[in-house]
Amino acid sequence: MKECDVSVVIPTYNRTSPLRRALNSIAQQTVQPSEVIIIDDCSEATVIEEVKTIVSSFSELLKIKLMVNERNSGANYSRNTGVFAANGRYIAFLDSDDLWLPEKLERQIGAMEKAKIASTKPIFSATGRYRVDGRGELIARQFGGHVLTSQKIRRSNFIGTLSSVIVETAIARQIHGFNEALPASQDWDFFIRLSDYVQYVGVAQPLCAYADHDNDRISLNYRKKLQGHIAIYKNHIRHSRYSANTIRAEFLQHIAEDYQELGNRPKAAFFYANSIAARICPGLMEQVAACVLRASFHVLSLPSLRQRRYQRYRRSLDHLLKNEETRAVISEDRRIIRGLMA
Repeated sequence: MKECDVSVVIPTYNRTSPLRRALNSIAQQTVQPSEVIIIDDCSEATVIEEVKTIVSSFSELLKIKLMVNERNSGANYSRNTGVFAANGRYIAFLDSDDLWLPEKLERQIGAMEKAKIASTKPIFSATGRYRVDGRGELIARQFGGHVLTSQKIRRSNFIGTLSSVIVETAIARQIHGFNEALPASQDWDFFIRLSDYVQYVGVAQPLCAYADHDNDRISLNYRKKLQGHIAIYKNHIRHSRYSANTIRAEFLQHIAEDYQELGNRPKAAFFYANSIAARICPGLMEQVAACVLRASFHVLSLPSLRQRRYQRYRRSLDHLLKNEETRAVISEDRRIIRGLMA
């Protein structure tokens, strides 16, 4: 089978069945990567033994290297270990609970090679993705578009998941990989720091399946998410020349949702009011509007921001399914995803 010059980096911690599924999705690629690097973040001893067995079972199909951290150091540290151990020209990231559809590498590398003719800049690419639940049921089909700018990526993490990403190894190392101090949003921070140096290649086809664990999250996870969002705001938005009101409005709403999911209603209302004010009343009237809105939320109930977000996902997917051709593609992709998750 044809091979591409890609090192796949997979961080994992205390996962076995999902890791097996992820590796199976790589083994079924129409073009094979030159290597797969698994970085186990010091899992429990029994889990590591099972991981070794899984790696052994795929060793005839894939060129796999297993690395085990001496202590639990986090996903960012593990990804950086993979980034600096990779031998391929490109690095493709795959989280151990996500999946690739069979043509992911072939289509994405093909688009990247075509783009290199137009520019000598390092390539950074992301595909469309399916958001799925733990049973493989589709929640959304998403694609952020073909354009990456510093302003656009600060407004929203439209790339969405590292499992859709391929980047040239040299530029990932040049920007020093991932920020290991971040508790969450490390992918977003990585994309922002890449944005000034790369030629972006967006591939619209949904070629990976991202496992959405929002329903399984506990307070600690939401707390980390909030801390990550605040760090992104401080590091990349608050004093940035790209901090237009639309960017601040979008970001303040992220923080409002985080606080709402943590059960902190006053903080959620504060940031949601500021978000609306930044969106509808930029300039001198923004603070006045924010004060009025904050006062109103002492009387009115704040809508569930997470529920609204998932309703948007549902409406978007329902709209896509109205097209017969698109519905057939989604149906086939759903069948493939379910098969890979079985």
